[in-house]
Amino acid sequence: MITYLKNPITKEYKNLKELVLGPYLHWFYLDKTTNSKNKDLSFFSHNLLSRQVHEIEGNKVPAIPVSTSPYFEKCYFILKEILDYNNISFEVMYRMNINLTLHSKIKESIPHTDLNLPHKVVIVYLNEFTKGRTIVLREDKQKFYSNTKEDNVIMFDGKLAHYQESPDIYDKRIVMVANFQ
Repeated sequence: MITYLKNPITKEYKNLKELVLGPYLHWFYLDKTTNSKNKDLSFFSHNLLSRQVHEIEGNKVPAIPVSTSPYFEKCYFILKEILDYNNISFEVMYRMNINLTLHSKIKESIPHTDLNLPHKVVIVYLNEFTKGRTIVLREDKQKFYSNTKEDNVIMFDGKLAHYQESPDIYDKRIVMVANFQ
């Protein structure tokens, strides 16, 4: 269910981590990971490529994504390096974010899918932290847990619901997330 990709850890990747872990990246607070009315993990996000949608006959469908960050091209290049290194090609990038989650009394986010169309999800773990795993649910609800080691890269089918654990107290979970086809 979860595929681990090799991370070439290039000079550009190291520079990105320096930027993300430093004081200059702007973060925006979101009080939930989903639109659910249930309690959910809050987090901070830096949107790189926004998830645009419009409606056709009452169904929400993706529109043209919009780059919303001056760091989009740098992050896109690094993600493409990782995917190329693993011989993975793609036709379209739907969405990219860098997310930061702090410890919370709420232990897990709400299971969700990112998009309602076929896609893959890639998560790059940019820092060291404990707990904070990504959990992917198979159709039969069997759970698959990620290894959150710094610089790990995971990929899974976007049709599968996923969610995250809260990181340990005093830790922060920083990941780059991308949805592509």
